[in-house]
Amino acid sequence: MAGWINIPNSNIDMQIVKAPDNDKYLKTDFYGNYSRYGCPFMDYRNDAKDLMQNTIIYGHHMSDGFVFSDLDKYKKLEGFVDSPIINFDTVYASYKFKIYAVIITNARGTDDNGYVFNYTAPEFATPENFMSYIKALDERSLYKTGVNIQSTDKLLTLSTCTYDFNDARLVVIGRMLRSGESEKVDTTKAVVNQNPRMPQAWHSRK
Repeated sequence: MAGWINIPNSNIDMQIVKAPDNDKYLKTDFYGNYSRYGCPFMDYRNDAKDLMQNTIIYGHHMSDGFVFSDLDKYKKLEGFVDSPIINFDTVYASYKFKIYAVIITNARGTDDNGYVFNYTAPEFATPENFMSYIKALDERSLYKTGVNIQSTDKLLTLSTCTYDFNDARLVVIGRMLRSGESEKVDTTKAVVNQNPRMPQAWHSRK
């Protein structure tokens, strides 16, 4: 057990586990039994006690609406307006994250001329590296949420499959609420990105 995730106005309200690798819970439930649903899990490199700069959680996108299927709502701006906050409790502390960016990307290099965007880095060598990553997110995000990011902020990254093309990934990134910051999000500042950077496979499918 690593924690619990809850997204208001969604079906996502469930435990998060962690293993020594990223394979165990792909087809294993919370109790250790085989399950095609698996169990949402934290990246094995992350630390539940002291959150790193980027905490990554993976979960299946099931056709019956379970696990992380409801992340699909974030493909539309209305989904962000409906659920701009992610609640994530570890076994040590409780956190809130404001949705910052939502991207569609590829898991295989063959789907984007040999390139795979690395959204699963748990740490960044320098503040400049981190802000370069944020700039790359901005280019790819389906919309601008109006939430800002500083080089000292921490992220929560939720990753699931999507069916925009074979082996595609839908990634929802939140920014941790800062000390003393209101959890209220001014969703009126959100605007659609008219030309987000997409993998070649997305363009080919469209």
